[in-house]
Parts: sequence; structure tokens; C-alpha cells
Amino acid sequence: MDVSIVIVSFSTNRLLDECIESIKKETCCSHEIIVVDNASADDSCRMLREKYPDVILIENAENAGFARANNQGFAIAQGRYFFMLNPDTLILDGAINKLLDFMEKNPDIGICGPRNIGRDGKMQYNCDHFPSVWNSFCYFTRLGDIFPRSRFFNPNQMRYWNYAEIRDVDRMVGCSLMIRSGLYKDLHGLDENFFMYFEETDFCHRAKKSGARITYYPHATILHYGGESSKTTPNEPVISNTVASYFHKSLYYYYRKNHNFFSLITLRLLNLTFGLFLLLRSSISGNGEKRNMAFCYGRFLIRVALARR
Repeated sequence: MDVSIVIVSFSTNRLLDECIESIKKETCCSHEIIVVDNASADDSCRMLREKYPDVILIENAENAGFARANNQGFAIAQGRYFFMLNPDTLILDGAINKLLDFMEKNPDIGICGPRNIGRDGKMQYNCDHFPSVWNSFCYFTRLGDIFPRSRFFNPNQMRYWNYAEIRDVDRMVGCSLMIRSGLYKDLHGLDENFFMYFEETDFCHRAKKSGARITYYPHATILHYGGESSKTTPNEPVISNTVASYFHKSLYYYYRKNHNFFSLITLRLLNLTFGLFLLLRSSISGNGEKRNMAFCYGRFLIRVALARR
């Protein structure tokens, strides 16, 4: 079998249906689809059993998180290549076939990701450098807005680059990644200490240390709606306190694992400083909505910066 596709889903019934339909329509290489359901509150599992009986379904009794659920799926996968796919995606123009063909021709590439576009058709920035204190400083101070074409001042999501050519990168967003099965197994999959966010970053970091290339391939395209499985309730905004909490906990764990103690402390001080700045700004802002947003996010940053973990 060529490709094992693992989709981790949490209450994404309609999007999951559309995603699987696009896979079947646009993929001609031999493949299997494995869905790991993280205790969905909707009819996702019933839909799969009734409409796609050939799809392998793993039903978790609780939300196991992104890393552990992917490991569950790939543990039973039979393909030479593993394809990590979010349910809020659509395969366009034979994207999986194109990624497979490209990796077959380039055996030194361990991880490959496609060009991602949003529902509006605009390109998404799905490549990045590994996290660093400098990158966080540039993000908080918005230096990239002042120097948009500078790799030094605008490193986040590699926005200085136009994403037009094939390029080796540090890491890619995990919504659509093709990985050699041997590499995934050699690295023992994703680190399950990450519940959500930065698990693919950590995996790319370990893959790169092992000598594998991580390559962006713009000639394969996937539509990515973004954020649907991050919602804890159907009506919740994509960016919520719950999601932000997972993001920062995972970021701190990544630093503890892959950086030195000084870098972790510096990151916490940076978050604390920016949180205090937002609280100050909220006290003098005249706009009620912006003032409330600045106050809430500032308070949140201070809380996570001072947390023990």
C-alpha cells in the first residue's frame, strides 16, 4: 500500500464527510483512510459507519489529544507513507498523488507538505522556522510589519518569502503532512506530552536532527478551512482561552525539551512584559471592545508566564 491517511477528528461531522469525499475523488494511488475520533459530541462516527464502511474507525472514549490520536492511527497503518490530515481540509487536483510522486523521486526527503489555501482561495503561510525567543520578540513587537521582506525581522511563518518554489524548511503545519513511515517509526511518532500544538514542530525538529529533509512542495494544493477541531463547542470562536492555554503550555514544553533553561525563562519574561504592556494599554484605550480584548489577553499572558508549568 502506498499511503495511509490518518485523520484525527473532534465533532467535525460535515467537514469530515467532505474531506473523505475529496480524498476518494482526487486520490488514485493505493491508500487507506484511518479516522481517530476523539469522543465527538456529534454524529461523526455514525456517519462514517453508514457512508464510509471501508474507512477504519478508532473511537476514543475521551479526547486523547492530537499527538496520541495520530499515534493510535499510524500504529495500525500499512502504507509506505503516512499522511497526517486534518478533517477541515479538501484534497485538490490529486494533491496526495503529487506528494507521493515527489517523495518517490527524492528519497532523502523525510517530510513533505503541500501548498495550503483558505476558503477564500488565498495562500496560507504553513512553513516556519523553529521557535526561538527572537521570533517571539519580533511577533510581539510587530517588527515584521515594519520590515516585511526581512528574514531577520519577519521570521514568523516565513512571510518574507512568496512560497512560490520548492524549498527545504524547518517545520510545517501539521494539517497536511506526508511522512515516510520508516521515519515516523524510527522517531517513535509524535510526543504525546503535547496535547495540542507544537507536536509536529517537535517531530520536525527530531526529524531534522536525524538528517531528514523537510520540504515544501507548492505544486500540490490542499484547501484548509482552519481551526474547526480546536473548538470545544460548535459555537465557540476559533481563538478561545482553552485553545490559547493549550498553545502556550505546548510552547513552554517545547522549550523545556529543546532549548536551555535560559531560553525558557527569557520567553516567560517576554510574555510577562507583553502582558503587562497590554494591561497598561487597556487602561488608556478609548475603544471598549479593543480595551477588553487587550485586558483579557494581557491578563492571560501574565497568568501563563507565571504558571509553574
